[in-house]
Amino acid sequence: SIGCAIAGRFKQMADAHGLPIEITGLSSLVSFSMATSDWLEYKTFITQEMLKRGFLASNAVFVCLDHTQQIVNEYFDHLDPIFSILKDCNAGRNIKDLLDGPVCHAGLKRLN
Repeated sequence: SIGCAIAGRFKQMADAHGLPIEITGLSSLVSFSMATSDWLEYKTFITQEMLKRGFLASNAVFVCLDHTQQIVNEYFDHLDPIFSILKDCNAGRNIKDLLDGPVCHAGLKRLN
């Protein structure tokens, strides 16, 4: 039930910010993507900013028994301002100017 609630909150938050989100996965492994050519930059920015707030996060949540409602609420409290910035990026702000490091890789491939 926590995973279903998380998926619903992803959708609700994206809709509130006017972001084109697609929710995928099982309720135990909820993930999302956004229909934008800068998706990998968005994903990198989400991870970067959530790390600054004390969360190891990306576009996926592996739900476990320790995910209490309090933890989920705190996660979304921190994710909301990040989605707000992504809304600005959708409107023309350059996401690359906001990244502190390299863009994440897509898929599984050798890096050497």
